[in-house]
Amino acid sequence: MATARAAVFLDRDGVINENVDGDYVRDWAGFRLLPGSLEAITSLTHAGYPIVVVTNQQGVGKGLVAAAEVEDIHRGMLAAIEEAGGRVDAVLYCPHLEAEGCDCRKPKPGMLRRAASDLGLDLARSVFVGDALSDMEAALSAGCKAVLVLTGRGRTTRTQLLADDRYAAVTVVDDLAAAARLLLTNGVTRSRGGGSGAIGSR
Repeated sequence: MATARAAVFLDRDGVINENVDGDYVRDWAGFRLLPGSLEAITSLTHAGYPIVVVTNQQGVGKGLVAAAEVEDIHRGMLAAIEEAGGRVDAVLYCPHLEAEGCDCRKPKPGMLRRAASDLGLDLARSVFVGDALSDMEAALSAGCKAVLVLTGRGRTTRTQLLADDRYAAVTVVDDLAAAARLLLTNGVTRSRGGGSGAIGSR
């Protein structure tokens, strides 16, 4: 039986591409990659990490964005990543409203657990890079190492983290490029026993 692999999970909006303040990315024309994100994903790909994008897309549930548009955005994103030499193993998104109480919408860890089951990933040895408190909570609930980027909503989220000792283990970096450099330098070595990860802490 193959050994489960350490993976890198990425949030989408605010990590790979720009957040649209107060709105949703509604189509590929409105999708703007953040500087350095393609290069970061490519470097992680070349290092052999499985990469999974997990994103809440409540705009679908609100009827503001069609599921077909979300899927078109993801096709465009994957094409851009592949053209840059990178690879994403899976893109999972939650279309539900928060009030629906699904098990996939972050901060619940459902999408991470599904990816782990489908792709043979070891969550305890994996890392989740996000910009929102819900990303950090999903990471910790799934047993992943949590990394906060200061792009997107990251600066506001950092203030929330600093006010709560439950998030003391979260690593904070400037952006996805910095997260990739840290991972490539130190690796993802969190133990099953809950030891600290080699990527460091705040």
